[in-house]
Amino acid sequence: MLPLVSTIIPVFNGEAFIQSALTSVLDQTYLNSEIIVIDDGSTDDTAQRIKEIHNPRIRYFCQSNQGQSAAINFGVAQSQGDFIKLLDADDWINPNHIASQLNALDGRTDAVASCRWGYFVNDFRRPLVRSEVTHASYDNPLEWIVDSLTKDEGMMGGWMWLIPRRVWHKAGGYDPSLSLNNDFHFSIATLLASSAVCFADDAVYSYRKGVAGALSGSYGCKAMESAFLTTDLGTRLLLERENSERIREIAADRFQSWLFQFYPKFPDLVSAAQARIEELGGSSLPMRGGRLLKLLQPIVGWKGVRQLQSLARRCGWDRVLAAKARKRVRSIG
Repeated sequence: MLPLVSTIIPVFNGEAFIQSALTSVLDQTYLNSEIIVIDDGSTDDTAQRIKEIHNPRIRYFCQSNQGQSAAINFGVAQSQGDFIKLLDADDWINPNHIASQLNALDGRTDAVASCRWGYFVNDFRRPLVRSEVTHASYDNPLEWIVDSLTKDEGMMGGWMWLIPRRVWHKAGGYDPSLSLNNDFHFSIATLLASSAVCFADDAVYSYRKGVAGALSGSYGCKAMESAFLTTDLGTRLLLERENSERIREIAADRFQSWLFQFYPKFPDLVSAAQARIEELGGSSLPMRGGRLLKLLQPIVGWKGVRQLQSLARRCGWDRVLAAKARKRVRSIG
């Protein structure tokens, strides 16, 4: 008997994109699947857009707004599949995606399958696919994590994996207290609960870029607290597996990258991040930016640069940054 694959789609106010996401799953060459859609308290016409697609494989659930992590966990609890695939409501997977990931696993239920991925803005069928070191199979999932965080851009999306249910339960799913960057802890926990990473070259995930209000673009207090917590939880899991100089350096650099975001608006998180960096042996990771930052940083230091950036935003610099962001997004196509 063919294994059943459960695709879990959490959605909040996704009326503009949910139908294309659903269609991408219904168009899969692998047919033994179910689709679990969890409407996390949408206030737009998301429910109507879902109900317009009549297919018995779609199971729709609606709950009060509890956040993406809780919505995914609920969806998995309602599902019946042997394997779990996550899909964001504004993204898309190519028709051979699930079949390719299943073929890569070749019957294994102790490993996870990975995929290629790329950004898109308008045409989800033509994403700008990244070329990454981690586009390979790994006998040791820890080495995948190390390579991702040191050689690639550290993309840890939960949508990257096809996950056997036994691995999902061993890892524990998503931490419902996490919002921003929740995938960092989830993917580390999932990978460390598995025995291998099997790469599916024919599976491509199209990741939409530039959506207004997207969780990844949130920088409020709750989001920053989540960023610290997911970093703390994820790096502690890594250190439990291997308390080595290389893992401590990776962990310290991860905290350092968020420290630049915390300062100066969130002093409690600044103190907590600095304490963890010191415990881990320090970080030499520089703050990245454009030519002006590179000019100012040797003069006023990174804290001075961040203070100047904060002042500039209060004076309207956000509009300039938004324009630059839109230009970058348009360049993706």
